[in-house]
Amino acid sequence: MANPPPNASTISNLLSTHRALVETVTSFLTIATHHILYLRRLYPPVSFLSARAYNYPVRQNRHPQVCQWITDAIAAIRDQLEKNTVEKVSLCIYETTSNQVLERWTFDLRSFPTVAKKDRDIPFDTTTPAPVPAPAAAPEDQEDLLAKKLNLADLEANFRATLSRISTAATKLRPLPSDSDTPDAPECSFTLAIEVKDSADRPVGRLEKEERKWIAAEPVTFGDDGDDDNRNNQHGANAPKTHAVRRLEAGELRMEVWVEESAAKFEYGLPQSSELSAEARRARMSYGAGTERFDPGNEYDLEPPDINKRPQGGATDYQRDR
Repeated sequence: MANPPPNASTISNLLSTHRALVETVTSFLTIATHHILYLRRLYPPVSFLSARAYNYPVRQNRHPQVCQWITDAIAAIRDQLEKNTVEKVSLCIYETTSNQVLERWTFDLRSFPTVAKKDRDIPFDTTTPAPVPAPAAAPEDQEDLLAKKLNLADLEANFRATLSRISTAATKLRPLPSDSDTPDAPECSFTLAIEVKDSADRPVGRLEKEERKWIAAEPVTFGDDGDDDNRNNQHGANAPKTHAVRRLEAGELRMEVWVEESAAKFEYGLPQSSELSAEARRARMSYGAGTERFDPGNEYDLEPPDINKRPQGGATDYQRDR
């Protein structure tokens, strides 16, 4: 007798095991990384495609090398998540002259379940302790209980809310230094970093291939350390700032997101604000009507600029026909 079809509302294949949970988190980190790169203008807006993830409009960079770098970096993070070593994942935006970190988007995963390698495919216990059900109880009752605990709509709603908060937080940040604002402004780039648990082995100095993907990061302070003189000088408008984004809870997945601005970022000139520039910024933040599903595996060809193409005119302007 064939088994009944699975309940579409459950996400047992997304959050029920440690392996599935790792895949779900790394997929979200990939989408969030592309989206933040667009929001912070690390690359020209025209180099991003309009897409949708979790039924939310996002942007995906279409340069093959950028996509490959992000894919490789997230794969390295996945390896460490499977080894239960990761406490935080950070997207760091830095200026390339002195390598000072200007912004740090942090995804706190300290509550991520710690599971032995042999137990990665064993489902989590999603039910609370309760009396043993009567023998005559229908098996559908357990499925209904699982559906209440693990619901696909709830998971997507949490991811949508987090991406929306990321977009909102980006509009509140001080602009990154740009040549259009300051002639001597340095170029900005980004990297992904992990903060490992105190009891975990560091993923550096090993001979394994996957361990050679990491290097030790330079110490970065956002105003918490240092002598009293430096701390006093950082008070006021040039003090480092921390902006809470959102706390996410879905099944065994618990994650907090926030963004920090370093004091070094406020040393650069602030562009003059006007009603016209604010309107232009709002226009650039328009996501269009992206209908293409976010797919980091796609390899997009960079097409030459088309002078007849309306800039920032919506998803159809930059999506290639299939």
